[in-house]
Amino acid sequence: MEVKRAVTVAAQAGEDARGTTIRWLWSTSDGAPTFALRLVEVQPGGSSPFRSHNYEHEVYILSGQGQLRGERPAHALEPGDTALVMPNEQHQFTNVGSETLQFPCAIPLSRELGGVTAQVSLYPLRRGHLGQAIEAAIDLWRSRGLDVVPGAMGTLIAGEGRALWAALRDAFTAATTQGEKVVIVTLSNACPWPPQDDKP
Repeated sequence: MEVKRAVTVAAQAGEDARGTTIRWLWSTSDGAPTFALRLVEVQPGGSSPFRSHNYEHEVYILSGQGQLRGERPAHALEPGDTALVMPNEQHQFTNVGSETLQFPCAIPLSRELGGVTAQVSLYPLRRGHLGQAIEAAIDLWRSRGLDVVPGAMGTLIAGEGRALWAALRDAFTAATTQGEKVVIVTLSNACPWPPQDDKP
């Protein structure tokens, strides 16, 4: 059994979303075996992408005024409302009010959302010092709630698949703003989870 405060979990920008962040409250990296629970926060005028997934969403509106758009007429949302979005159903959550639209969203964990371990080596080109770019990447991965084990030849990072992919992308993007880089990544869904430091 474990308890934590939602505000202590890092908010990540929603992929292809406007003014939307997601806090992964419980997921594979916490040892959750079946479901992930996320806290979604949509700023006024913001929205999630209009898309579908091969799994359902279950949400409960905590605050704000929203709209759930689908292939049928849109549904108004307010605190106390709950919604079930079925697998492969097109959907979009939009904030139509003046305060943050906030709702927990439960989704099933699947192979797509399972744990992934990556070994990452970052090489800045034509620069005398490598440490700053590497430390910045490690700080970013840790801020996303990933398990990070730095090593002499590379860094092991592990976490929920989507979060790990997004963190790899964002670390590479941040690193390239400071010059040319080469990043080598080896991925596995079968390595020890989370990665274990073999030092005593």
